[in-house]
Amino acid sequence: MNVPIDAGAGLIFLVSAAVGYAVHRHSKAASTTTPPTGDLGVAFTAGSLTLFALAFLFGVPSPATEPTPTPATTSTQTTPPAAANPTAPVTPNHVFPPPPSPPS
Repeated sequence: MNVPIDAGAGLIFLVSAAVGYAVHRHSKAASTTTPPTGDLGVAFTAGSLTLFALAFLFGVPSPATEPTPTPATTSTQTTPPAAANPTAPVTPNHVFPPPPSPPS
């Protein structure tokens, strides 16, 4: 199954991934431990914030929806209407009985 991704949304994702990678490389270069380690949490946070900021600034379009079919304008009824349910309570014209009066 193919999931279509808008080109703008894909570019925003790639830029945010690149920012996260760059931050990880920078934190690894600035590390004082032996062997040097990068801060993965800061890199992930920077990439996520970049993703949200770019999506907010440039907008992410909603996925394309298929056009809804239009109903036919002319139709004829070929079957008779369904019979009434004999077990259902009958209320004429949807008029319900008045609520009970409060106790005195």
